[in-house]
Amino acid sequence: MVDKVGFLNGRIARALLSFNNFIILASSAILVGILSYFLNWGYRSTHLIYNEVIAVVTLFFFLFAMVLPALKSYHGYMLPLNLALTYLWLTSLIFSSQDYSGGRCRPLRCGLKHTIQAFFIIGFCFLFFNTILEALMWASHRRNRLAGTGDPEKDRPLTTTTGAPAAGTNGERAAQAAT
Repeated sequence: MVDKVGFLNGRIARALLSFNNFIILASSAILVGILSYFLNWGYRSTHLIYNEVIAVVTLFFFLFAMVLPALKSYHGYMLPLNLALTYLWLTSLIFSSQDYSGGRCRPLRCGLKHTIQAFFIIGFCFLFFNTILEALMWASHRRNRLAGTGDPEKDRPLTTTTGAPAAGTNGERAAQAAT
């Protein structure tokens, strides 16, 4: 049986979180570039400006979020931000689909407009999975903290100075010390 606590606080979960953060950062950077191109070119629709703002805000926050999974003290604290950004990206995806799908793409730059849709889909999917992973990580940390078990990455077997395992567990030692 796989240890869920070790997975949710371990290196695999942190590696998945880092990968998700990188994909979200890359998607938002690409979207900022394309959407800025359209704004510079003369398009000024409210949907386009909304999409640009959401991509820039995401780019800003995920520049910092890239390093968070590397910190052992990080336990999914960006969950509220991920949850909010997931819904904002879903709204941006809906706006771009309304503007560019179903024959509504005017002949100019249809490829770039479909690229906007594609990267909103990619970003939304990875933000959604990132939110789920962060929620599981946060809940696991909270459950461990309430149970008093600590962080599984930091727990090590007790050893003496010679390297031999010490006899008993922490609970047994505490009981012996109390008597």
